[in-house]
Amino acid sequence: MAARRFNETDIDFDGIDGELAKLAPPKLSLKDVLDRLRDRMVEQRARGVTVAQMHEVLKARGIEIGERSLKAFLDKGELPGRKTAKGAAQAAETESGGDPF
Repeated sequence: MAARRFNETDIDFDGIDGELAKLAPPKLSLKDVLDRLRDRMVEQRARGVTVAQMHEVLKARGIEIGERSLKAFLDKGELPGRKTAKGAAQAAETESGGDPF
């Protein structure tokens, strides 16, 4: 692939820099954060680090999650009490006694 070349006078560096400065990083859900940390936390747990210790580290960094929820997440890879869209639809169907129509 040939390298692209630009004329310096054709590039609005100040404009690009200003727009880049306005960009906000994406927001992560609690599950996203925990998913990224899960391998390390499971590894640490295998070494004998307690869920309470990991909870304190997360809490100190502004990641709010209960100890019991963290333990359940480490055990199953899912946050407790959180229904997926598919799971919620199945639960609604079960509650209504079958076909919702």
